[in-house]
Amino acid sequence: MPHKRAKRSVRERNKSETGADLAPAKDALSNEDIPKSAARVIFASKVQKEFRESKKRRNDDAQVGNNPGQREKKKRKVDGEGDGDTSSAMRILPGESLAHFNRRVENSMRGLVRTAVQSASAVTRKVKKAEAEAAEESKAKDSKPKHKPKSKSVSQDDILPEQSTNPKRERPTDFQSLQTSAPRRLNDIVQAPPELKKLPRKPKIALGQSMGTSSTESGSIKKSLRDGVLSMAQKVMLDEERERVIKAYREMKKRNTGPG
Repeated sequence: MPHKRAKRSVRERNKSETGADLAPAKDALSNEDIPKSAARVIFASKVQKEFRESKKRRNDDAQVGNNPGQREKKKRKVDGEGDGDTSSAMRILPGESLAHFNRRVENSMRGLVRTAVQSASAVTRKVKKAEAEAAEESKAKDSKPKHKPKSKSVSQDDILPEQSTNPKRERPTDFQSLQTSAPRRLNDIVQAPPELKKLPRKPKIALGQSMGTSSTESGSIKKSLRDGVLSMAQKVMLDEERERVIKAYREMKKRNTGPG
């Protein structure tokens, strides 16, 4: 197996022949191993120059019309009229296999087939749209009534009795309605609060009468209950009455469930 590195004697001889502290050669930088990021920066001007030249060349070819890869080619006529390229494409070349010939014909006819399919689908869509519009128009004509109702024949005399048979019930409201022409607004200012002339309903049986108390006591309890505040004496009376009712209920249950 040969050595990858020359012998020391050979390296020393080459070094003495070439010398030391020499200027770098012309191709020293291109052959030197440097990182790719550094190479992009160093050779950026060269890459940009080549890109500008290729772009200018493509623009010139597009203006002249000699660019084969440009999309703005002359469209082949559907009728088959044009240059002799289409006629030569339909003929098998000497030494060409049948598979290659079929593939070449398919590639040349692919644009024509795509155009024909698109035009056929467009015609189909138009026909379906026209049929749908015609069906909608026929449905609209069928849905229209044959005899239009005569609105002029109905007079107001026929409508008034129906309205009079169902009069609106006038229910009393909590607030008085003012018959004024001034419109009601959200920020209207009232001069006084509303007056509630009707007192709240009284209980059917006074609390004092149910508990067997006197009229003065029942009146005081009634007044305090209406106010929503109970005094200490009233609470004591209610507790005593509650205990009495519970005791009477227990005695009644004891009599009912006693030994028979």
